[in-house]
Amino acid sequence: MEKLICSFLIFFSLGAFPQDKDSVVVDYEKKIKNAPNDSLKVKYLLSLGTYQKARNLDQLPIYHQQVREIFERKNYDNSKHLKTLLIQSGVYKRRTFDYSGALKDYLAAQKVILATNDTIYLGVNFGNIGMLYKYKDECEKAIVSFKQAIERNTLNKNYRLLGINYGNIAQCYADINQVDSAFYAFDKGIYNAEISRDENIVQLVNWHKSLLLLDQKRYEEALPLQLQYLEHSKNINKYLSVLMANENIAKSYLGLKNYKKALFHADEAIDHATKTNIEKRVAEVYKTRGNIYKAMGKYELAVNDLQIYDKIQKEVDIVNNAKKFKEIEMANSFEKERIKDSIVYAEEKRKISLQVEKQKVEKQLYFASFIIMVMISILILYLGYQLYLRIKKKNKIKEEKLSQKIVDLNSEVTTKKEEVNQLLTETVIHLNTKEKLAENLAKLSQEEGDVTLKGIIADLKADKLEDSKVLMLKKNIETLNYEFLKSLKSLHPNLTKTDIEVCSFIKIGLSRKEISSLRNTSLDAIKSTRFRLKKKLQLSADQSLDDYIKSL
Repeated sequence: MEKLICSFLIFFSLGAFPQDKDSVVVDYEKKIKNAPNDSLKVKYLLSLGTYQKARNLDQLPIYHQQVREIFERKNYDNSKHLKTLLIQSGVYKRRTFDYSGALKDYLAAQKVILATNDTIYLGVNFGNIGMLYKYKDECEKAIVSFKQAIERNTLNKNYRLLGINYGNIAQCYADINQVDSAFYAFDKGIYNAEISRDENIVQLVNWHKSLLLLDQKRYEEALPLQLQYLEHSKNINKYLSVLMANENIAKSYLGLKNYKKALFHADEAIDHATKTNIEKRVAEVYKTRGNIYKAMGKYELAVNDLQIYDKIQKEVDIVNNAKKFKEIEMANSFEKERIKDSIVYAEEKRKISLQVEKQKVEKQLYFASFIIMVMISILILYLGYQLYLRIKKKNKIKEEKLSQKIVDLNSEVTTKKEEVNQLLTETVIHLNTKEKLAENLAKLSQEEGDVTLKGIIADLKADKLEDSKVLMLKKNIETLNYEFLKSLKSLHPNLTKTDIEVCSFIKIGLSRKEISSLRNTSLDAIKSTRFRLKKKLQLSADQSLDDYIKSL
């Protein structure tokens, strides 16, 4: 897009007038004011428009409005000047990025040209259509139109237009990287422009050749052509051309690492844009000057210029016209076919018909493919939905089984807890029984009371029966404290089986005396075990063993 805008801004350099009014404009304005009839007035208005295209583009709509007002008068024959107005209007719209409007005007002009069999204007209009496609970066289409213009202008021996046509087609070749063809076309353009003795066209073609040389980094070859074009633009008051010439000269000096001269010409371009009120056309200059500052190591100034460039670029909206352009192009497809029928051979017409037929067949194939894809998509969705229902049903069954399993496990845990509570109660009774046995033995040794040996033996037998319940209690405690024991073993793998069992009893809240009874050992042994446990668990003297175990 940068190349498009740069090419657009340069080839027909635009701009506003400085404060001193152009003498040519003053002369035309006098002629328009004093014109003896409407026909001459229209002629002078359109001639002034042609002059202003390269100087003050914003004035064209004013001139065109005056011409249209004259066309609307009764009994006025506008056939002589209508094609000029339409082409000029198309150029204005093209340069202001209204591509759809430009296409409308060119097509309308083509109708008038063919109706009047005006071969000169036919060459002109082909060139304008080529420029339209060129600005839209559709180089292949542009080249076709330029070749048609060259063919028509060669027959007419219009060397001036041939110089312009070859210059434009050369730019298209350059844009699609056909560099050799581009340089050849530039040389042909310069040759024809020199035959026409039109210095302005000679300079324009040389200028565009210098841009290709610049793009090829052939700075030393580009620079003389650019400097020559700068002087030419100053002499004929082409204000925007002065701006763009300075900007591209700055690029060449930047490529040659002559930063002082590069910065001078960049500043000249920006200053010129301010003086001539064309600041909106100066985006590329700020970008170039930013790159110069960057090369000089002045990064703060470089960033500032590049930010200005971005801001200006956002104001140029070309993309929004693309959709409108395509709509107009389709709406005028029938008219385009009629125009082509008038200017191409029968073989080309046959090819176009075959292409149209091919497009119809392709559309039918696309439609059939679309229907098939829709049907396949529906089938896939249906099968997917059925699979989803089956998976959902299986998952529901799994969920029900899992829920029942959870209920069973909860019931089993509840049963285990009840068994533990019962065993704890029986264990307390068992401990009391042992205390009673101990007291009875003491009395027997002292021969006190009515304690008999048979009674003690009976109690001991009963005590043996209770030991089986103690084993069951230990087993249930271990089951219920599975997660606790797992965590304990993970944190302290060096604990013995006895250590772990004692920790389990502490976890469920048994006292030292109860633990000694369950362990069938002395209270001192339990105290010793607890002391050893604190060391293994690396607890300080202030830390409570019971609190630590219960916290796990």
